[in-house]
Amino acid sequence: MNKFTLVLGTCNVIAGFVLVAALTISCTNIPSNIGKSSEVVVASSAIDSSMIIDNIQIFNYVPQKEGLFTFLFKADTAAKRFSTYHTIFIYGTLQDESISTLLSEEAKVATEKDTFTLFKLNDLWAKEQLVIVMAVSGSIYTAQGIIKYKNMIANMLEENYYQHIKKNYYCKDMDKKNKKALENFGVTFNLSKSWMIDSTQQDNHFIFFHKHFPDRSIFFYKEQISQELSRTSAIEKRNALTNEYYNGDYVLEDLVTSEEIEFKDMKGIKLKGVWQNDSLVAGGPFISYFLTAEDTLYIIDGILFNPGKRKSDHFTTLEVIMNSFQIVKPKNKNME
Repeated sequence: MNKFTLVLGTCNVIAGFVLVAALTISCTNIPSNIGKSSEVVVASSAIDSSMIIDNIQIFNYVPQKEGLFTFLFKADTAAKRFSTYHTIFIYGTLQDESISTLLSEEAKVATEKDTFTLFKLNDLWAKEQLVIVMAVSGSIYTAQGIIKYKNMIANMLEENYYQHIKKNYYCKDMDKKNKKALENFGVTFNLSKSWMIDSTQQDNHFIFFHKHFPDRSIFFYKEQISQELSRTSAIEKRNALTNEYYNGDYVLEDLVTSEEIEFKDMKGIKLKGVWQNDSLVAGGPFISYFLTAEDTLYIIDGILFNPGKRKSDHFTTLEVIMNSFQIVKPKNKNME
């Protein structure tokens, strides 16, 4: 039987807060999910769209401000119409029929006691579906509950969105020839077909691969570590490389975010922000990984140029590809 995950702070506790009726359906009989990767159904008896957008939406600069999620606001009484969407967020009070029907008596008691409770359930009405339920003991606590759980809800939605993009990407045919060719340079990436490799700068330990419609590219570079890695040194190194190999690209520092990361047993820095090229009158989002292993610095960088159109889905696909990065022994001695 399916069970709710009761989300308490940073801990996930499996509890018996199950649906009274809906969960009697076998997982093998539930339908496939529907909806675009970015779509999130938000259902409540009292929808406050501004509150949801202000607190849960994740905005990226691409370079314009773009929301990661496409919220579809629905009345909770219309459950039959939205129940098979892949991502659903339902919020309300114990007095709302949608909440009361979903929660067991034990869950209701917990909500009365704690004022706010947040639950997560997979495969409730559709396969590979995420349903998040926020219950509050009374309507006066709804806004407080959203504020209390906003980061947790946004993080769950972001991870779920990434997994949908990743699944859609790996449904495509991977290019085994390109993967084999990249082994010559000491790396592999999982590239779908129609990506092209440019290795004209391989003697300088720089290669990149690109694809059109829309235009996007990923480069790989490595060198011996010459200084301590920091946000400043990472931005300077990226600007130097793209100035030389990307015809003068540079980053807009005010729009760059940075964080320390661990990636496949390597530590480093992740940069995310906006690149610009004055001579080409172009710009868009970029993401960079600066990773250290022993005495070597590895740099993986992805950029997108898709003017006037939504960018988040293609941009997240770049991240999926970059996350497939593996170091192998190079067959080309120039890349050692």
